[in-house]
Amino acid sequence: MKEQFSNEEDLQSDSNITSQLLIYTEEDGNTYFSCDWVDSEEAKMAVGTILYRLADGELVDEIIDSIKSRCVLEDREEDHERIFNFYNSLRVLKRSEDKGRKEEVVINPLDATTFN
Repeated sequence: MKEQFSNEEDLQSDSNITSQLLIYTEEDGNTYFSCDWVDSEEAKMAVGTILYRLADGELVDEIIDSIKSRCVLEDREEDHERIFNFYNSLRVLKRSEDKGRKEEVVINPLDATTFN
């Protein structure tokens, strides 16, 4: 993932927004993000909250629900199905990679006999 930071001026164009995280892809298939906040403690904590809710999965679940609602309203259920299935496939792949790493032998059993 590549990062790009935009100007605080962009953030201030809407006076109600104190912090934002924009995640997007371009035609090259790479994922980028932009993160901005105003100069206040509350805005800094808000960025931390956004990151926590993403990592915890709570915000991701809300986004998925929102996508589903939008697709239903726009009669695009197939889009939601495709997005959700691909997302789940990536999660399964990541879990299997993580599990494989945990099961890897760190020390060759033959070498273990030489430790004192």
